[in-house]
Amino acid sequence: MAGGGAVRVLVTGGTGFLGRRVAQRLARDHEVVLLVRAPAERPGLPAGARVVAGDVTDRASLERALAGCDAAVHAAALVKILAPAAEFDRINLGGLDNFLAAARTAGVERQLYVSSFIALGPTERLPGRAADEGAEPSGPHGASRRWINHYERTKTLADRRAREAIAAGAPLSVVYPGVVYGPGELTEGNIVVRHLLDLAAGRLPGLVGRRRRLWNYVFVEDVADGVARALEQGVAGSRYCLGGVNVSLGGFYDLVGEIGGIRVPRRRIPDPVAKTAGLAAREWARMTGGTPKLTPDLVEVYRHDWALDSDRAYAELGYRPRSLREGLEETVSWLRETGRWQR
Repeated sequence: MAGGGAVRVLVTGGTGFLGRRVAQRLARDHEVVLLVRAPAERPGLPAGARVVAGDVTDRASLERALAGCDAAVHAAALVKILAPAAEFDRINLGGLDNFLAAARTAGVERQLYVSSFIALGPTERLPGRAADEGAEPSGPHGASRRWINHYERTKTLADRRAREAIAAGAPLSVVYPGVVYGPGELTEGNIVVRHLLDLAAGRLPGLVGRRRRLWNYVFVEDVADGVARALEQGVAGSRYCLGGVNVSLGGFYDLVGEIGGIRVPRRRIPDPVAKTAGLAAREWARMTGGTPKLTPDLVEVYRHDWALDSDRAYAELGYRPRSLREGLEETVSWLRETGRWQR
């Protein structure tokens, strides 16, 4: 696609928090086709986008949507706090398998898979404490730790399948966004903004995770731009980390308090206590049908570094994410304008 002008692009997951922004960004320069499960999910989609009813777990519907497409972005994924293991397998693994098979059948020349920072594994194990595209994903196979949850497991295994497809000659590229945040739907994929609202409302008695832990937060619009750049400019077979600046958890919370004008708890909840509370919250949510704010696996996520090195995307794609301060200011301003920021 490099230098090739407008093309027809299929986007899966185009109704999600990140996928919707990807579709909107691509629609500026290309004809966008969206695979959508139900008509009720269509509001807010790019004007002029062609909508095809279907699901990534249904290969036939993917083949219908890919007819006549020159490129395709697979952004669909199950991002849930509570869901059966089989559902994660069916969507995150089976969905990628179906996408690759359908794209191969349709002869799609440019394919891009949106992975996740979590597929590269915790980064405190790495010499520089940050993962780049060359990092080998960690996992329980020969490693000293277990999978944190089914999301990490399936995203890591899907990343391995994507790498195998590239090795076999598929015209596929992969991107690894950091911890995505910003204005948009308050889905479970927008966990950072949900966390900000809990902080603003004073609903958290303490914080989980040590202040020194390094995380990589990235504004949703910047990731969408990076995805478009990777599709348009990247060489097939390339992989790119799409992160922002690595920041300690302590630095993140200090900035949130300053920008939001709120008092962020300084007390840290010990991991064993947090895991016990998370277990109780998870069981209560299962009984009531709600969404828990804390679970044992979320506590485990906070026990690790999740830092990214996006230098390759900077150099090859011209990727330029905004600073964390800029992104948080825009996010908090949006929350205030929409009346959600309740102090």
